Amino acid sequence: MTATCAKDRFNLDSTYFVAFEMAHEALKRGLAAASDLNITQYRVLTKLAQASEPVNQGELGKLLGMKPNVVTQAVDALNRAGFVTRTAGAADGRTRYLAVTEEGRAHVAAVNEALVESLYTTFPTENPTYRTILEAAVSAAAQIEPPLNPKAADRFPATRSLVSIELIRAETERVLREATGASFNECRIVQRLGETDRPERVGALAEALHLSPVNAARACERLVQRGWAKRLKSPADKKAVYVALTDEGVYQGFLISATVNELAATKLWAHLTPGQREAIEKVGHVVVAELDARRKAKEQAAYDLLQEV
Repeated sequence: MTATCAKDRFNLDSTYFVAFEMAHEALKRGLAAASDLNITQYRVLTKLAQASEPVNQGELGKLLGMKPNVVTQAVDALNRAGFVTRTAGAADGRTRYLAVTEEGRAHVAAVNEALVESLYTTFPTENPTYRTILEAAVSAAAQIEPPLNPKAADRFPATRSLVSIELIRAETERVLREATGASFNECRIVQRLGETDRPERVGALAEALHLSPVNAARACERLVQRGWAKRLKSPADKKAVYVALTDEGVYQGFLISATVNELAATKLWAHLTPGQREAIEKVGHVVVAELDARRKAKEQAAYDLLQEV
């Protein structure tokens, strides 16, 4: 992620998306470990936990950008779990007001702890510098999903980061699909090939982007079918498959970069201070670089133990 001079904006490179996906998966694991709620249900619960008074169900749906039936289904699940109450309005019996219960508040607190633990397990936070970077990035991400009550702005940043990342990822997938017709992983591979500007082994792409080899191979196959990439083989290693961008792929790479950076400008950077932007940038480059170095050192240690049989 390289800083630009204009308006303190960052260009989102492939390393940013590695950190983004790692954080997304870590937060999802944390939620699954501590709750039976899905992200939509948990998002509704956390919004209500931040409110200082009962919230109109219809207004909550508008605030969250959810369809009425989606909000109703989420509230039904939360009500059955004992996390929220739903009462009729005094002036209009058809209006429903929602309030979080003590059990609901306790559940949010427990899940937030699980989210933090999952993040710290995923990223190398025993290093004080990396821990500071991660905590700053979590705090920054939490600003993207503002609380209903400004007094609750400092509470549960990991929970709000989960919601922010989920929203940004869904919006990124949608916008890239509309702009290019390609999947998120396909766009990430095009982006990486554009950055290296050379043919890359499919396995190397998977490692660099923290994708499974199967998912990387499938995405590369779809790119070849689209005419955005071509396969190459080396006479020295006939088993290795390389991919490189075609002229159309290079063009699509420019389109992908422009799309994600415009999305970041409106959905991400606009909510953050320059210091918060820098924290997110460092997660992408500093912390992920450390993780890659550890992985390579572990692999080398395994290679050093190899013996002829």
